[in-house]
Formats: sequence, C-alpha cells, structure tokens
Amino acid sequence: MGIITLLYLILWSILLNHFQNSILAGEVEENFRSIASVLFTQMGLQFSSMLISLITIMLSAGIIASELDTGMIQAIISRPIRRMDYVLGKFVGLCIFIVVTASILFFALLAIGAIFLLETIIFLALPQILLSWLLYLLVPISLICLTIYGSVSLKTVPCGLLMIAIYILGSIGGMVEMIGGLINNAAVSSAGIFLGLVSPFHIIYSTAERILIPATGLAGEMMRGAGGLAGSGRHPSIWMFVYIGFYCLFFVIFAVRKFEKIDII
Repeated sequence: MGIITLLYLILWSILLNHFQNSILAGEVEENFRSIASVLFTQMGLQFSSMLISLITIMLSAGIIASELDTGMIQAIISRPIRRMDYVLGKFVGLCIFIVVTASILFFALLAIGAIFLLETIIFLALPQILLSWLLYLLVPISLICLTIYGSVSLKTVPCGLLMIAIYILGSIGGMVEMIGGLINNAAVSSAGIFLGLVSPFHIIYSTAERILIPATGLAGEMMRGAGGLAGSGRHPSIWMFVYIGFYCLFFVIFAVRKFEKIDII
C-alpha cells in the first residue's frame, strides 16, 4: 500500500505537470483554468482519502480477529494485562500510525499542488489547511472505531468486506441526498441522510473538501452545486459532528465490552 501511495503521488505530479505545461503553451482557456484546478484538487483529495480509508480497513480488520483465529491472543492475555488495555492499545497504536500516514499524504498533495501552482492550493489560508487536515484525519480515525468493533465480532475477511461496504454506503448516501435536493423530494433526501448516519465517513470528507476548496468564484460554486466528484448533500451542522463523536465512542466502548466477554482460555 505504501508503494501504491507513492505511485499515486507520482502520477498526480505527472498530471499536474502536463496541466501546467498546457497553460504555459496557451492550450487551456482562461475560463476553464479555474474549473480544472478545482477538479484536480477534488480528484487528488478524494482518491487520497479513499486510499487512506482502504489502508485503514486492511490494517484494522484483522488487528484482533487474526490473533483470535491463530490463538496468539492466548499468549498475550495470559500476561498481566487487562483486556481493556489490549483493545485500547491496539486502537491507539493504529490511530497514531494512520494519523502519521494520512498527514504525510495530505501535505504531500498540497505541496505538489503548490509546486505546480494549482490555483486552489496556492491561495489557501492556514486556518483552511489546518481545519481541513483535522477533518481529513477524522475519516480514517472514525473508520478505526467502527472496524475495531468488527474485528472483535467477526473474522478478518468478513469484517474487511463489511467495512468496505459500509464505507461505500456513505458515498451512496451523499449522492442520494444530493439528488433529493435537486428534485426537491424530501423522502429521497431523508433516505440519503439515513445512509449518512449509518456511514458518516463521506460527510466528514465532503466537509473537509468544502473548507479546503475556495467558496468564492464561479468554479467553486459550480462544483459545490454539483456536489463534487462523488456527490454530497447539504453542509452538515455542528450536531452532526456531535453525533459522529458519539458514533466513534459507541463502537470503541462496545469493542472493549465485547472483547471482555469472549471466552479465550
């Protein structure tokens, strides 16, 4: 996955290099330049977030389930360590690794965009960058909270497949809510909101994207009205993020409680 991440950064650099050369050669119209910059920024952020989410699921799906399957857990639990400490240790360690990995990827994307003078990157303010970075990190962290509960409850492969399905469900919910808003249908919008409550990861990402991409200008407004590359509904309220906090806390607590009830020895 590290090699894939590096290849992604290289390919994105090549793409931006060709785009910049086209601008210098006069092959790109002035009106299209801003829209293309927004598209490139959205593409870079969205696929990087998907990549980090995939890495997160791959690492956390078997973080406990694999040791339960192989029996390695018996050698660990037989030591003077509480089961709660075991689960929380796995959780915190994985969070630290993912935060470092996601941060490197996020700032590498911004650095590459700045090197190639991408309009949506070079005019960013520091508060925009910091807030969008924190929300960018919240996506994999919330995924860890859900997946570690799945790792306690399921075997590695079923847990991984289920987590991927739930993650994709969030993107579907964003598109459904966007379509409901466009056709002014409350029932469709409500269905999208419900899917977003089950899988809030796309809501977190779309908020980070809204903050990072300038709200002013024709290009930003056009792409924002279109819901971005993957679709999104209305801007979430603060209460949605309060819900996400309880969502994460709920699954971590129940992962600990579930693990304490497992008959290991």
